[in-house]
Amino acid sequence: MVTLAVGVAAWVIGAIPFWRERLFYYVGDQYEQFAPLWHVFGQRLRAGDWVTMDPASWMGGNYAAEGLNGIWNPVSLANFVLVSYFDDLALAAAVVMVEFLGLLAMGAFLLAREHGARRWPAAVVALAVPFSGFTLWYEAAGWPAGLMAFTWVTWFWWAARRHARGRLNPVVPFLAGALVMTTGNPYGALGMVVVLVALGAELLVRRRFTRLLHLVVMGACAGLVALPVYLPLLGAGDVSLRQDLAVLANDTFLVPDLGDLAAASSPTYLPSITNWGGALLETQPSTYLAWFVLPLLPWLRWSRLRRRARSLAGLLGIAGFYLLATLAPSNLWLFRWPVRLVEYLYLALAVLFAVVLSAGLATDAPRRRALGSGAIVLGGTYLAWAVRPAGLLQEHAAALLLVAAGTALAVVAHRRRGLPGLGAVLVAGTVAVVAFQTTVLPFRPGGFGLRPASDLSALAEGTTSYEGTVLQLARHDTITTEQMRDGEITFGNLLRPTGTPTVASYSGIGFQEFADELCVDYRGATCPEAFERLWQPTGPGYPVPLVDALRVSTLVLQRDLLGDDVVDDQEPPPGWRVAERTPVRAVWVRDQPYADGSRVSWTSPGVEVVAGSAEEEREVVRYRADEAGRVLFARLAWPGHSATVDGEEVPVVDGPAGLLAVAVPAGEHTLVLDYAPPGLRTGAVAAAGAALVALVQAGLWWWQRHRGRRRLRAR
Repeated sequence: MVTLAVGVAAWVIGAIPFWRERLFYYVGDQYEQFAPLWHVFGQRLRAGDWVTMDPASWMGGNYAAEGLNGIWNPVSLANFVLVSYFDDLALAAAVVMVEFLGLLAMGAFLLAREHGARRWPAAVVALAVPFSGFTLWYEAAGWPAGLMAFTWVTWFWWAARRHARGRLNPVVPFLAGALVMTTGNPYGALGMVVVLVALGAELLVRRRFTRLLHLVVMGACAGLVALPVYLPLLGAGDVSLRQDLAVLANDTFLVPDLGDLAAASSPTYLPSITNWGGALLETQPSTYLAWFVLPLLPWLRWSRLRRRARSLAGLLGIAGFYLLATLAPSNLWLFRWPVRLVEYLYLALAVLFAVVLSAGLATDAPRRRALGSGAIVLGGTYLAWAVRPAGLLQEHAAALLLVAAGTALAVVAHRRRGLPGLGAVLVAGTVAVVAFQTTVLPFRPGGFGLRPASDLSALAEGTTSYEGTVLQLARHDTITTEQMRDGEITFGNLLRPTGTPTVASYSGIGFQEFADELCVDYRGATCPEAFERLWQPTGPGYPVPLVDALRVSTLVLQRDLLGDDVVDDQEPPPGWRVAERTPVRAVWVRDQPYADGSRVSWTSPGVEVVAGSAEEEREVVRYRADEAGRVLFARLAWPGHSATVDGEEVPVVDGPAGLLAVAVPAGEHTLVLDYAPPGLRTGAVAAAGAALVALVQAGLWWWQRHRGRRRLRAR
């Protein structure tokens, strides 16, 4: 009940940012990638469909390889269905993110209790961790997969440590680990490994070999759940844009330093960290931890830590690792931007703080301790001012008063009411700081003053002139709030829930050849040269224009990208007409839009398609050919495609612009094109086997524990 109460309190606090700014949980990747796609997935699930590939989404349609979509995670699937009932995506995103902030708080509470913290100190840090700077302002606001992974790692850490102490069935940490892995976030997988190594080292030092064996088996089983999530991603690596990211380098992008951590209790400290657009100063308090942690350090009874150092060895090891990782170079293999790891460091430090705080505050030498707290508060305020000496002077002063008064009140409340009084003040202070930060700090929901669209009904109004597959040629840096809200120009997955099939979509992995041909980025923005390329032959041996090879029926031409010469003065080629022309764009539509019955876009001379039907993962084409030739499809040649003609396998060709082509023999035959994510079957078998082993291990664990109890009773 206490754990649930902590979660409810976190849900209430989590509503404050949404109250202050309704787009708070609708930033960056959240509105360009996740929230719209959640809505689409939920609609499909309600219709009884669950798909791993959608060729109509082009670069963003390889759902299995994207990983971060969470299509294997049962909690995510339930949330997809929930989101599909919303017409306001900003509200839907807020509901899901606040849900996870509450789950994170409950996990942090249990984790602190598991390490020996008393209830009030555990509750205090549990309500601080979800509202630390990076977790709230980055993960909850715009990187939901990171928040989900962090939440489930917290639960896994609690369950795995409790299991390592012989107090919990291995099925529970296995399930928590499976939830971590199926988020598809590599930082979650890293967190699991770090926790397992730390706990294993503890058991090894204490020579608890049976428990160590159980921990290793459980961890291996949970790790195998990663295979169906990551094997399709690895299988797509040869054609994706991610293949060049595995490097060791430091470009200082989102790399914090010790000075940033030293100001972790200053609510208005905005780090000088290189970030988007070449900016050298942050606009969010990304390295903030909690207002009370550093100011209360002089009042803690550190002797408790010395007495419990051995039992906290794993916690100290995890904190040490994440301290080094947070200060690491910007690129360590596939792990980029080390500020992403600061929340894991803060979780370990928060649990450590709760353990020490459980002994209560020291009462001796109050003047010396008060001076220490005052110096820490003033020092943090100075650091905040030094980074932002202009523009936030009043905010820095208000934060100074808030933290100083809160610290003094906390000490007094502890003297009069003990830990309950102290805890009440610290929680109240957390609520006040969240309200303060989300009110006074600069916040740009979409960047550059853009307020992204969230009303699906309004978005749909901008697509009334569209027919068939849509290709938008537009740049991103000039889009306005009004253009996006009306659906005139959108990027990423925003139009997907409206049912509009569009070539532009958000992709975390991309498709190298296709992206190069259309010079399209990860969210669908293009270059001016893309317009001319549309009317050129797709490639050697494929004389069909690229616009036809893609089976595009509607072209959206942005004025800011192509200029008045194209939007106003140039007439569409034969077979096209101007459906709409506004100060923002021109919309060209085919006189005879393509039907949806097949994705075949071109065939060799002498090859005639008689009939065809298309599904996401299978396409059937009946054709007649005077001689052997090729069939080109308006779908990307992702690894995992296979083709048969009358049951006999035929070659699948990587066609021009990354499109898929199939070599077919002469005669009248039936061509069947199938797609299966590479490694998915192997991964699914491995994950099922891991679940079976976990169940057997649970039975063995229960038997060993029951036998041990019988021996004790016999004595």
